[in-house]
Amino acid sequence: MAGYPHCYRTVRSQTKTTNSVYGEFFEAAQALKIKIQPELLKILQYVDSNRNKFYNDLKDAVKIKSITTELKYLEEVKKMHDFVENWLLKLELKYECFNIGYYEVEGKRLKIPTIILAFLKTSPDKKTICVYLHLDVPKPDEKKWDSDPWTLTNIDKKIYGCGTSCGKGPMMSWFHAIEAFKKCNLEFPVNLRFVIESMHHEHSLGFAEFIEARMQDLFTGIDCVVACDGEWLGEKQPCIIYGAAGILHYEMRIEKKEGTKTDIKEDMETIFNTIVDAEGNVLIKYFNDYVIPVSPDEELMYESIKDFDLEDIRDSLPPYKRSWDKVKLLMSFWRMPSIYVDEIQECICDKKDTSIVKRHFLLKIVPKQIVSTVDSQLRKHLQNTLKDLSIENKVTLKLINSVRPWLEDFRTPHFKAANDAVIQIYKEKANMIREDSGRESVTIFNTFLEKPILVLPLCNKSANPGEDNENISFRDYYEGTKLIAAFLYQYSDMKVKNQN
Repeated sequence: MAGYPHCYRTVRSQTKTTNSVYGEFFEAAQALKIKIQPELLKILQYVDSNRNKFYNDLKDAVKIKSITTELKYLEEVKKMHDFVENWLLKLELKYECFNIGYYEVEGKRLKIPTIILAFLKTSPDKKTICVYLHLDVPKPDEKKWDSDPWTLTNIDKKIYGCGTSCGKGPMMSWFHAIEAFKKCNLEFPVNLRFVIESMHHEHSLGFAEFIEARMQDLFTGIDCVVACDGEWLGEKQPCIIYGAAGILHYEMRIEKKEGTKTDIKEDMETIFNTIVDAEGNVLIKYFNDYVIPVSPDEELMYESIKDFDLEDIRDSLPPYKRSWDKVKLLMSFWRMPSIYVDEIQECICDKKDTSIVKRHFLLKIVPKQIVSTVDSQLRKHLQNTLKDLSIENKVTLKLINSVRPWLEDFRTPHFKAANDAVIQIYKEKANMIREDSGRESVTIFNTFLEKPILVLPLCNKSANPGEDNENISFRDYYEGTKLIAAFLYQYSDMKVKNQN
C-alpha cells in the first residue's frame, strides 16, 4: 500500500502526491465538465432526432444560386430573400427589409439587395444578442469542384455545396436552433436581433452606411454581436475568434516614359526592395512603431493552443520561417504586421503592350496601427524612394480596399459563455485564436456599435469556406446547432449570476 499514498487520504489531510498529481488531474477533468441543463438536453435530443430534416433544409438553401455580381443571377438572389422571409414567418419572427443604396453590375445601376432585420423579443429583462448573417455566395468555378456546387452532396461524412460553411450553413443552424426551442415548447433565453445582408463577398457594400444611419434606433439595447463565420485552426479542436488583422490592398503600376533608359520591371523590383527585405520585414519608416509588445502572458496563451501541426505547413513556409516554433509562427500570422507581394503582372492582351506593368500587394496591420496613417507612411516612403533612386518612369499607387484591424478582450462574459458552451457540447476547451485576414462586417459593427463582438466558427479547417469544394462535416453541422443553443443558455445565465 505504501506505493499508493492516496489510499491514506482523509478529509483533513492530503499527501504531496495526491495534491500535486491526482488533484491536478481531477481539477483538469472537472474543468471539462459543465452540467447540461434539462432544457438544453431537450434541444440536443431534438437536433439528433431531426438530422434528415436539417439536411434537407440546407439542401433547399444551397440550390439557390445567390450570386450578386452577375445580372443573370438576380432572380436567384430574390429567391434567396424569399426563402429567408418564409423561414422568418415560420419561426414567428418580426422583420423589416431596408434599401441601402445602389451598385453597378455589368454596366447597369441596380439596387443593392435589401438588408433584412429580424427580431425575436421575449422580455425586456433579458439580454439581447445581435446575430450577423449573410445570404450571398461567390461564383464557383465548377471545373474545380468534385461535385455540383448547387447540389448538397455527401462525400466521406462531409456535406459539399456552395455556402455550406460560409453563409447558408450557419444561417440554417441559427434557424434550426430557434425551431428547436419552439418545437420543445421552451422559453427562449435571450432576445435576438438578426442582421442579414447579401453583399458579404463584395466587401459588405452599403452595410457600413446602413449601420451608421440606423444605430440609434434599430441597434439600441444590444449586449453583444455574434457572427458564426470563419473556421477552426485544425480538424478537431473548436475555436473562438477574438481578433483579425487589418488589410490594405494595393496595386502599383509603372508606365514607361518616352526616353527613359531603365526597364520598368527592374524599377518595380528596385522599389519593392526598399519596402520589404528578404526575410519579410517591412522597411517603411515608422511602420512598426505602434505594434503592441508581446507580454509573457500572451506567449503562454499562444503556447496553450492545440490542434495546430506545424509540420503540416512547414514545407510551404519561406525558408527563413521553417525553423520557427509554434508561438513565433502563429504570432507572425495573427498579431505581427507583415506584407504579401504578388508577382509582377505584364499585359496579356493581343497587342502585348509592354509599356505598363503592375503588381498587387497586401499590407497586414494590427491593433494600434491606423489605416490612414499606414497609407500615408507608404506614400511618403514611395515618394522619397522615387526621388532618391531617380526613377523616371511613371509610378502610380492605388489603394483598392482596406479593412481596419479588430481585437476583443476574450476574458469578457460573452467569450466565457461561448467557451463554456464549447465544453458542454464538445467536452473540450476552445482554442482562442485570431485571423490573418480582414473581417469587414465585424469591423463595421466594431466601429459604429462599440459593443463586444464574438466570432464563433462552426466548421473545421478543411471546410474551405467560400472557396472550391466548400463543405461542412456532418458532425460540425449538427453540433454547431447544439453549440448555438448552449451558448444562448450560458450567456443568459450570466445575467442571473451577475445579479447575485
